[in-house]
Amino acid sequence: MNNKSVFEVAREMDSEAKLMTFCDVFKILLKNLDCVVCLESAADLLGYSNGGFTTQVYVYSSVDFNLPYIKCFIVDNLDNIPFIDFNGIKVSPINNAIVDMLRRKESDSQVLYETFANYYDEHNNSYEGLDIPPELSLRAKHFEEEGVLYYEQ
Repeated sequence: MNNKSVFEVAREMDSEAKLMTFCDVFKILLKNLDCVVCLESAADLLGYSNGGFTTQVYVYSSVDFNLPYIKCFIVDNLDNIPFIDFNGIKVSPINNAIVDMLRRKESDSQVLYETFANYYDEHNNSYEGLDIPPELSLRAKHFEEEGVLYYEQ
């Protein structure tokens, strides 16, 4: 298990880099790797969560890169994974990232709270546009309710 933050690893890989945003870090760590940033890492990169001490970038890939700072979720065909291009990085659209985090019991609850809150705020106090499958609606409802209250606390 890697005990360094992804920022520390990226800094070691490119000591000349000045400002290190999530985008900068992901560009360094994922250089020349065919993958799609997903789950909490997608929320971080797209600005829906506040980040934190992150030791791995979560990606969908057709192969395991065997790198301690990347957690690969293996898929049969990467072409079937939806993505958007975010400054040259393939990343799950926020709706997909949210649904995938809801499906994964190990997802970071704090990231889910922040992501729902920021989605709500960014979409004019609405969750309109979020497409949650029926089997996840109960779990999503909890985070939706908390997201409404997040910035009021």
